[in-house]
Amino acid sequence: MSYISLDSSIVHVDSCIYYASRLTNAYYLADAFQMKSHDYFMSSELDSALEYSKKAAHLFQFFPDSTAYYIAEYNLGNIYLVLEEHIQALVQFRKVLRIVDDNFDALSKHGEEVIELNRAYCYVSIGMVYSSLGDNEGVLKNMQRGIKIASKIKTRESSVLQAVTVGNIGLAYYELGNYEKAESFAITGLEQKKMLGIENTDGYNYQVLAKAAYGRKKYPLALKYLKLADDSFEASRNTDQLNSNKLLRAKCFFEQKKNDEALSLLRSVEREFDGPGRRKERMELYQLMSDIYASKGDYEKANEFLKITLLIKNEESSKNNKDAVEEFIHYFEQEENRINDKLENYKTLQEKEKLELEVKNRNEKEVWIYSLFGVSVVCLLLIIFIIARGNKRSKKINQELSYSIDEKQILFKEVHHRVKNNFQIISSLLNLQQGIEENERSKKVLTDAQGRIRSMSLVHEMLYRKNEVKRIDFRVYTTELVNSIIQSLSDDKCVIDSTVECNNETFDLEIAVPLGLILNEAVTNCVKYAFIGKTSGKIDITLRQIDAKNFRLIIRDNGIGIPNQFIEGDKETLGIELINILSQQLGGEAKFFNLNGTEVSVVFNAVD
Repeated sequence: MSYISLDSSIVHVDSCIYYASRLTNAYYLADAFQMKSHDYFMSSELDSALEYSKKAAHLFQFFPDSTAYYIAEYNLGNIYLVLEEHIQALVQFRKVLRIVDDNFDALSKHGEEVIELNRAYCYVSIGMVYSSLGDNEGVLKNMQRGIKIASKIKTRESSVLQAVTVGNIGLAYYELGNYEKAESFAITGLEQKKMLGIENTDGYNYQVLAKAAYGRKKYPLALKYLKLADDSFEASRNTDQLNSNKLLRAKCFFEQKKNDEALSLLRSVEREFDGPGRRKERMELYQLMSDIYASKGDYEKANEFLKITLLIKNEESSKNNKDAVEEFIHYFEQEENRINDKLENYKTLQEKEKLELEVKNRNEKEVWIYSLFGVSVVCLLLIIFIIARGNKRSKKINQELSYSIDEKQILFKEVHHRVKNNFQIISSLLNLQQGIEENERSKKVLTDAQGRIRSMSLVHEMLYRKNEVKRIDFRVYTTELVNSIIQSLSDDKCVIDSTVECNNETFDLEIAVPLGLILNEAVTNCVKYAFIGKTSGKIDITLRQIDAKNFRLIIRDNGIGIPNQFIEGDKETLGIELINILSQQLGGEAKFFNLNGTEVSVVFNAVD
């Protein structure tokens, strides 16, 4: 309501969170988290908005047939986009499309047009990410797809989305150097907005027209369009775009040899480009300053601003290595599809061979019955001969079946061997990237990723090393994994021993992989943080069966203990969050204690 301030809204949302947390239905708590995220977003507290948006998306995943689920994931992508986390935004928007496609039938009960319109929004948002990454071909591909979907929906909201998107397509054509198409799309957008009565957003279209005129070196015309854009942005109090216009106006002045006027404009907006989403404009501003000072003969200042420009450009490149991430995602999708297809072929082949064997056995049985009734006592020797021949043939068939089974086992082992090798390649790539990274936080992220890949790789390595291709021996797997972590992460100052106590439990792949990731996170935290300042330490791992379905896994160390803020849930690291998520995936839960050191207790369901 209009008379309630933003601060008052936050207070009310806090009350909603308090009461929703006391209900058994997590949907209402997720909804309250989403409102909290929105309030923080509107007050430009983006880190807090991101935190609550993640909480909302996590809870809404348990309600996949609700529109709130994909809307929460979509809002999370928008926050990443504003924070200039473009790769994460791209992955997030793709996730939304997958959620909608996987649950389309269930979501359609809310109205198929609504779902299709949200798909259109998602493609347009992906286009905006590609625009930030400088991939204008990607902009055109996704925004045109968004318009194509929206054009089938006859609602005002769909028409507004198309009118706005047409202007963005014009901007992409400007970036590609096709100024005629840029002007054409910008003018089309103006006409559509006029028909819809939303001329208050015309400033963006005039801005594209100004850029196209600048690109064609028609600087007076560009300045006229900028004046029209300013009028629109001033009416809507859009200071961000007014500052963008000043930057383009300064470019026009520079091209007209009005260096002092250009420099004055740049200095007036220099601080306005420090916020999220303004990195590209900040880079253009300092590049223009460098060019102006160079033209004035002040090469010292020109070089100074050029260095700043290159620094911002390097930050942009390291932060948004789109090609590497795209290749990484595409690689895993291909590997997953390839393995699934191969397993499906094996299954089809086995079923076919089984059917053929049944037909053969039935035919042989019929021959045997007819022969039995057709012969007489005097043909006893002939019957014995037929029986002997049948036994010989059965032995041959059994031998062929044995060879077929052995072949399938070899093929299954080959699949696991190749998956393990692929994990090793990924680990090596991460290791190479770690070697060239200068940022310590980035190095830590790469090291943690290597540990998680190592735990999954070890599962597949054990499957192809042994004759059993379906189950993992917990004791052997845990011992190898823990020794590997200690060897790679511990230093000579502290000697760490480990024990593994369990019965002869074995688990299949679906249980072993998340269990290995839990062990990796817990033991890695022990080695890194539990024994700081100590010369020795011990890690004890115990697995006990609680009942017919459930097990309890305990990872305990004798170190300095875990801070209470992690136990009470006030603070959570990615490692703790992974342990909690993986425990829930196994149908259980994780708890953390301080008992003369840290103890992680995970109860999970291991029914095959």
